[in-house]
Amino acid sequence: MDKLQLVLDTFSGLNDERILFSFWRHFPLIDLDPDKLAKAHIDYYNRFNFDLMKISLHGRYPCVDFGCQIADEYDPVSGSTRCVKPVITKIEDWENIEQVDVNDGEFGKQLRVVELINRKLEFLPKINTIFSPLMVASKLDRNIEEHIKREPKIIFEALNILYEVISEFSMASLDFGAEGLFIASQHLRPSSLTNKEINKFELFFIEKLIKRVRKKSPITVFHIHGENILFREATERIITHAYNWHDQLTWPSLSEASEITKKRGFLAGINEEILVEGNKEEIINNIIKSLEVTAEIKRNILAPGCVIPLDVEEESLDLIVKLVNDFNKKM
Repeated sequence: MDKLQLVLDTFSGLNDERILFSFWRHFPLIDLDPDKLAKAHIDYYNRFNFDLMKISLHGRYPCVDFGCQIADEYDPVSGSTRCVKPVITKIEDWENIEQVDVNDGEFGKQLRVVELINRKLEFLPKINTIFSPLMVASKLDRNIEEHIKREPKIIFEALNILYEVISEFSMASLDFGAEGLFIASQHLRPSSLTNKEINKFELFFIEKLIKRVRKKSPITVFHIHGENILFREATERIITHAYNWHDQLTWPSLSEASEITKKRGFLAGINEEILVEGNKEEIINNIIKSLEVTAEIKRNILAPGCVIPLDVEEESLDLIVKLVNDFNKKM
C-alpha cells in the first residue's frame, strides 16, 4: 500500500496492515546548513526506516529573517538552537516587524531542506515543522505574555504579520515536497495568560492557519507542548488529522485521548525520559504497553512526545524498531 495512504488510514482507524512508527530529533550545528541537514534526515531515515518523517528544522528558523542572530550554543537536551539576544526588547519594537519573503533568506534555506529530502525520499510521507505565530513571537520576545497584557492591540497586529509569513511558508513547504505540516504550540499550558487571551492570541491564529492549508495538506498534525496541557480545549477548537503531545509524561494518556477525540489520530506512545535513562527493561515495558493500546484504538502511530533527546543511544531506538516489528509479526 502507498505509504501516505497507510498513514492516513491509520489516523482514520482503517489500517489493519501493521502498526506504524516515527522518530525525530534535532541535528544541532548541522541544522544551520540546509544541505547537511537534509542529508542528516535522509541518513536518519535510512538508519531506522520509520513510516513518517517529521522534518526538524533548527529551533529559531522563523526568527532569523526578523533579526535573530543564532547563538553558537544550543539546548543540551533537545538540540534546539537559541538566539544570541531577543529581537524585541520593548513593546514598541513590535511596530517595526514587517512581512518577509519566505522564498528568500532563512525561510528559503528551510524550503531547500524540504526540497532536498523530497528528491531522495519522494515515496516517504514528510511533515514540516511549523511554529504557531505566538510561539514565534515568544522566541523573538521573552516578555511576550507581559506585552500582551500591556498592549494587546500592538501584539495582535504583529501576530497578524507573523501569521501571514508562517502561512506562506507552510504553503511553500507543501509546494517543495512536504506531504503535510507539524504545527506546534507551547502556549496551551499553565501561564500568566487567561483562557480568553489564549483563545485570541494563540488558538485563533492556529485555527486560521489550519483552515488555510487544509485543502492542500494531506497530513496536518498539531503538537501541544508541555505538561498540564489544555488538551480538551485545544482539540475541540483545532481540528487536524492527528495530535502529538507528551502522553507518557502528562494528561491525557493515549487511551484517554482516544475517548476525547474519537475520530482523529495520534502520534504518541514513546517515553523520552525512559529512553534517556536507557534501561532496557523499562523501554520494553513502555513500548509493549503502547503497542497494545495502539492495536486496540488503531489510530496511533507510535512516536515520541517531542524531539528525541540528544543523549539517547541509537541502540535504544533499535530496540523499539525490533519490538514494533516483532509485535507486527504476531498481529
